Amino acid sequence: MSVSAFGEATVAPDLAVLSFAVSASGAEAAPLRADVNTRSSAVLASLRERGVAEADLDAPDINVEPQYDYRRGRRLVGYRVVRRMTARVRDLDRLGELLDGIAAAGANEVHGARMAASDPSAAEHAALESAVARARAKAEVLARAAGVRLGALARVQEEAGWDGPPQPVLRMAAAESAADAPTEVVTGDLHVTRQIRAWFEID
Repeated sequence: MSVSAFGEATVAPDLAVLSFAVSASGAEAAPLRADVNTRSSAVLASLRERGVAEADLDAPDINVEPQYDYRRGRRLVGYRVVRRMTARVRDLDRLGELLDGIAAAGANEVHGARMAASDPSAAEHAALESAVARARAKAEVLARAAGVRLGALARVQEEAGWDGPPQPVLRMAAAESAADAPTEVVTGDLHVTRQIRAWFEID
């Protein structure tokens, strides 16, 4: 008898990957590039000053994207200059401060953050154990319905390509007090899911 099942476990995140950008649009590429470069440097400096390690920063080169008007042919109307960056934050208590800092330094696009656990192995193991237990419970129901006796577990295989529920992103909420109060950040738990297929002997 073959059955499939999934298991789930939770783990508290201890890492966030912030995604943000500095961008500008206008008629001339050169001044836009200079502006984006200046503000990007200020944003990166803000992160470094707040304890983000150099190895946790990813800042590829500036992109210059021509903008066209296609209503009457293909006419160049200007440029969009953008530098997309990411930062891995290992002190989640400072997420709100870091978000406020990069916005104040010149980042005008903040795409949010992906929460992660630096070592999710314990939760992954717990999810697999849960999946095996669920597979056996499902197989017992099927065996009773079929009028056979469930035997030993003969084979089990983890199934790839099943991601389960999406991982939460951080939620930002404005503080209710003063306008200059720091951003409040709520991270939530990560849900780790694993899918298996199990084969049982039957009599």
